[in-house]
Amino acid sequence: MSTVETLEETGVPNGTHESNALFNRALELVNRNRADSARKLLEMALEICPRQPMYLSLYGLCLAIESEDYDSARKICETAVRLNPREPLSRVNLGRVHRLEGNNAAAYVEFLSAWKLDRKHPAPATELQRMGIRRPPVFRFLPRSHWLNIHVGRLRTRILRTRRRIVP
Repeated sequence: MSTVETLEETGVPNGTHESNALFNRALELVNRNRADSARKLLEMALEICPRQPMYLSLYGLCLAIESEDYDSARKICETAVRLNPREPLSRVNLGRVHRLEGNNAAAYVEFLSAWKLDRKHPAPATELQRMGIRRPPVFRFLPRSHWLNIHVGRLRTRILRTRRRIVP
C-alpha cells in the first residue's frame, strides 16, 4: 500500500487541532501497516469531527484492512466521497477497499476518477500503475474467461517474454 499524505498535504484543513493530530498519527500508523492502532485513533478523531471526509475515508480503509468488513468499509468510504466529491484521496481509499474486496474493476474506476480529478496527485497514478494494463483477450468475440482465451493468452505471454529476452 502506498503512503498516504498528512492532513496538511491533502489540503483539507477541516477539524480541530486535536482531531488533526489524531488523524496525522493514524496516517503514520497506516503507512507502517498498523491499521488496528490507526482505527482506534480515527474513532477518537471521528468523535470530535464526525463528518470530516478524510477521517471517514481513512477509517473505512482501516476497517477493510483490519477486520475485513468490506461492506461497512465501502459504505463509509462512499459517504466520504459524497461529502467531498472533489477529493482524490477519498476516491483512492475507496478504490483500495474495492481492491481488498477483490473487485478490481470497481477499484480501477475509482482510481481513474481520482486521477482525472487531479492528474498531478501521486496516489491515483501510483495505484493505476500498480494495477497495470491488461491486454485485450486474444479472441475478442469470446469472453475473457473462455478456456481458449486463457490458454492462447498464456501462450502469447510466453512468446512475448521470450522475444523480449532475445531482442536487445
